[in-house]
Amino acid sequence: MALALGFVDAIGIFGTVLTTIGFAQSNWPSPSEQKGAVIRVKVGLQNTSDQDYGGRLAKIQGFDTHNSMIGEATPEEDIVSGDFADYTLEQSSGGTQAQYITLVGTNGGMCISWITLKNLDGAFDSAWTGDIGKSCGRSWNFGDQVAGRDPNGNPYKPSCTWIDADHTDNINTGAMKIDFAAYGAQLNDTINNNKTCTKTIYSFDANKIDDVPSQKKRRSNIGRDRAEWMNDIIQISDFPADNATELCLSETSYGTDAIGSDGFYCNMRTRELIPTCKLKQVEGCIEVDEENKVITKNTTVAKRSVKQAYNTYKQMRHFSTSKAT
Repeated sequence: MALALGFVDAIGIFGTVLTTIGFAQSNWPSPSEQKGAVIRVKVGLQNTSDQDYGGRLAKIQGFDTHNSMIGEATPEEDIVSGDFADYTLEQSSGGTQAQYITLVGTNGGMCISWITLKNLDGAFDSAWTGDIGKSCGRSWNFGDQVAGRDPNGNPYKPSCTWIDADHTDNINTGAMKIDFAAYGAQLNDTINNNKTCTKTIYSFDANKIDDVPSQKKRRSNIGRDRAEWMNDIIQISDFPADNATELCLSETSYGTDAIGSDGFYCNMRTRELIPTCKLKQVEGCIEVDEENKVITKNTTVAKRSVKQAYNTYKQMRHFSTSKAT
């Protein structure tokens, strides 16, 4: 259903709940040279270091309304962090409608901000966002890519959901299968009847997924080691959805340290949550030394207030609503 010129309905987080957001139509691939169903995968968390949140999928499979496989695509290149790639299913009949799409991960974590499906005739065209995976207990982190507008008309930037085949980074999803009808034509029914999580099947193993998911317990990432390079980066965001308290307390969040719009600093390795001094002038509050890329903690030594280095980073990555408009 169209919201306004250039936007369509999709499911995303606004505040703390899943609701309808305005998803930009430009996020779908162009149909001009389309020969079958096309899936666009957008990777979040753009990073300029050698190690980032981009990667490659092992396979993408399409299934019709009867859950019979109609075609697949095998990606041959990585998606660069912050970029997207379009994959056309190799179908015997290009006009056969794909409703269910499976994405299978490889041995390297990828954080997906959104996925869109476009059939030749437009059937089931819709979007899946990383906010859905986050809300359904999958490993996630802040996204940094603007996908559309929230209900207040502000830039909407979904979280990204991790997919990884070998789980070396403690990621709990190896493959997933999405019912795109549920996030498009049936979107209102999906939201109103709390079907958002049941309309995507998540598999720990990176294999083809049958139509009935196994009910696996959520794996907690709290206390687990993270990739070494993540220790060198901190994200600083004023986007309303980027809440450091939520990030720190979530059992399934995974990634770099962060300062959120709530004014708190989250050490993702220790899960220590500390207020910034801008929020609260209290013992132990933290300040950001941009020049030296250091987080300092205000402490009292011999009755004198001093700033002690708490964490040092190689990169401080800023995400601002003022730059996204």
